[in-house]
Amino acid sequence: MYQIQNNIYYLDIMAVKRKALSAATVATLKRKAKASKRYTYGTLAKVYRRGQGAFLSAGSRRVPMAAWAMGRVNSFLRGSRKHDLDLRKKKK
Repeated sequence: MYQIQNNIYYLDIMAVKRKALSAATVATLKRKAKASKRYTYGTLAKVYRRGQGAFLSAGSRRVPMAAWAMGRVNSFLRGSRKHDLDLRKKKK
C-alpha cells in the first residue's frame, strides 16, 4: 500500500481497493446491459462508478449516491451527450 523512496512514504493509489458493487446493483446493471444489446455490463459498471464519483464531487443532499449513479447509467443508455462519451461505441 505504501512505497518507500529516499525515506519518504508514498501512497500507492493502485493498491487501494474499491468496495464491491452490491448484488442488487450488479443484477440491475446486467439486466440493463442485456436489454440494451449495445453496451456490456463492464461498460455500464464504469458509468456507474463514474456516477458515484460525480456524486462525491458535487452531489445533492436530496438524492442518495446509488440513485445518482443509476441515473447516470439510465441517461447514458438513453443517449445523453453530456458525459462518458469515451465509452460510447462508434457506429460502423
